[in-house]
Order: sequence, then C-alpha cells, then structure tokens
Amino acid sequence: MPRAVTVLILTAVLATAVGACADVRSQVGDEVEQLRDGTQELSDRARFCLAVTRVTTAIESGSPATAQEAAEELLAQAPDDLTAEAQAVVTELRRVVADDGTDLRDAELGDAIERLRARTLALCDPS
Repeated sequence: MPRAVTVLILTAVLATAVGACADVRSQVGDEVEQLRDGTQELSDRARFCLAVTRVTTAIESGSPATAQEAAEELLAQAPDDLTAEAQAVVTELRRVVADDGTDLRDAELGDAIERLRARTLALCDPS
C-alpha cells in the first residue's frame, strides 16, 4: 500500500476517533452538570428541612431567640411554593416575641407551624 494511502487512512481514523471523543466528552459534561444541579437541589432541600426542624424544636422547647433565628433561616431557605407558610411562621413568631416573648405556645403560632409541617411532610420525610 502506498504511503500516501496509509497516511490518508490513519488521518481518517484519527479524525473519526477525535469526533467520537468530543461527543463522549459532551455527553459526560452534560451528565456531570445534571449531577451538580441535583446535588445542589438536595442540599437546598436538606437545609430547608433542617430549618423546619430547628424552628419547631426551638418553639417546642420554649427558646424564643433560637426560634427567631431558625425562623429567619427557614424563610431564607424556603422553596417558592412554601414561602407563604414560612412567612406565616416568621410573622406569628415575631408577634409572639414582641408581645411578651416567653410563651411560645400561642395558638396562632401553633397553627402556622402545623400548616408548615403538613406542607413539608412529603418534601422532608419522603418515606
């Protein structure tokens, strides 16, 4: 086989291999990006669920300062479809703390927490 034909065949094979590698690299890059997005979503959900637990525990244990801090975090972490429930908890907690701040067993605050728990059950406890 003449040398020019061999070089031409090798060039064609290399060009095909490079093209295939570029396709694989593109697919792998897309999959890595999807994994990153999924990981970020899971991390955001975990932070939100932890904030729900923190605010609930702080209210149940009668710790107004911790409850307020956790409620603000809850509002900051809330997904768009749960912002109203998170805002209701923050609003009621601010009202209770401004009134006297010691008794977190307020009925309206309790109702706001229960609505939040009910709406977050599937998100935070998917079992």
